[in-house]
Amino acid sequence: MVKLAFDGRDFKGYQYQIDQRTVEEEIKKAIMAVTGEDNRIIACGRTDAGVHAKTFYVNFLTASKVSPRGFAFHIQPYLPDDILALSSKEVGLDFHARFSCKSKTYKYVINQEKNPHPIYRSYMENITYKLDYNKLGEGLEILKGDHDFRLFMKEDKDIEINTHRRIDDSYFNKKENRLEIFFKAESFLHNQVRIMTGSLIELARGKISLDDFKAYFDPESKTRANPALSPVGLYLWEVEY
Repeated sequence: MVKLAFDGRDFKGYQYQIDQRTVEEEIKKAIMAVTGEDNRIIACGRTDAGVHAKTFYVNFLTASKVSPRGFAFHIQPYLPDDILALSSKEVGLDFHARFSCKSKTYKYVINQEKNPHPIYRSYMENITYKLDYNKLGEGLEILKGDHDFRLFMKEDKDIEINTHRRIDDSYFNKKENRLEIFFKAESFLHNQVRIMTGSLIELARGKISLDDFKAYFDPESKTRANPALSPVGLYLWEVEY
């Protein structure tokens, strides 16, 4: 298993796409350069275009004689500057980077400066509305626990999936002009974190009421939670096994 981190700014997401630059393709090329093998790479998840990762794990089978702890060192020269191999180790054959995962923590970063420095534009969402942090905290409490998050995902009428998820923890930190919102769960739906964050901001700025927010979990409701905030402020922060 290899632990990685990456800057998602110039990637079209993790998963391989024809004629697009993806994290998966870069990792696969680096591993092939070391092992000479066309390895099947299993990832802890899939990130959308522009999303960053402070922590990201992949695992794969190899017949290479490179020591498990040496893999991170050996593949780093073949990785681009926006991907870092942090460490590596051997795992059992029953290990699966995605399905063995106990929890993932995502962090969404919001810059609240009126005139933010341009270096932040690919790493933070800029929101300057006046926010009610008590309402934000109430919304985060509502999200905790088991819910049907069908109204908090990207709408796709062509697929049927289980939309029930459990949010183990959700909270925020306020640091001067930075607002950081955290979500911890075993798994998330497509765009769920970005839509939850966008809906929380709508709640905190008074665009929707607490009852409106609660109604997103009403099985009879057809009003979708929105908006989905930009991917630039989203980080896969921690993965636990």
